[in-house]
Amino acid sequence: MSNASKIDANAACEIFEEISKKLDKLTANSIESAQIDLSAIETLTGKLEDTIEEVRRPAKVEHQHRHTFDIGSSKVFISLIIMVLVILGLSYVVAEQRRKISQYTNNDLKYRYIKMQGQTSEENLYRLERQFRYGDSIRIIRNQVEKYEELVKEQAKRIERA
Repeated sequence: MSNASKIDANAACEIFEEISKKLDKLTANSIESAQIDLSAIETLTGKLEDTIEEVRRPAKVEHQHRHTFDIGSSKVFISLIIMVLVILGLSYVVAEQRRKISQYTNNDLKYRYIKMQGQTSEENLYRLERQFRYGDSIRIIRNQVEKYEELVKEQAKRIERA
C-alpha cells in the first residue's frame, strides 16, 4: 500500500503540476483579456471626462431672429396703409412749407426793390408781380437790389467819415 500511495502521490503531484500550469495559462490569458477590457474602459473613461468638461463649459448661444410679416394679416395691412398715408401727409406739409418760405423770400426781395425805387404805384406793383413769374427776372432784380444796398452802405460809411 505504501507503493500504491507513493504512485498515487506522484501521480497526484503531476496532476497538481499540470493543473497549476493550466491555471497559470488561464490566469495569463484572463489577465490579457482583462487588460483589453481595461483599455476599453480607460478609453470610455477619457471620453466621459471630455464630455463632462464640455458640459461644464459655458456654451455659446446663437440667437437667430427672423422677422416676417404677411400682408394678408389685417393688422399689418392696416399698419402699412396708415404709414403710407402719414408719409404722404408729411410730404404735403413739407412741400407747403417750402412754398411759403419761397414766397417769403420773394416778398422780401420785392420789398427791398420797392424800397430801392423810393416809391411805387399800382402799375409798378403789377409789373413787379409779373416779373417774379420768371427766374431770369428775379435774378436781375436781386442783382440790382444787392448793388444798390452796397452803394448805400458805402455812402453811409463816407458820411460817417465826413
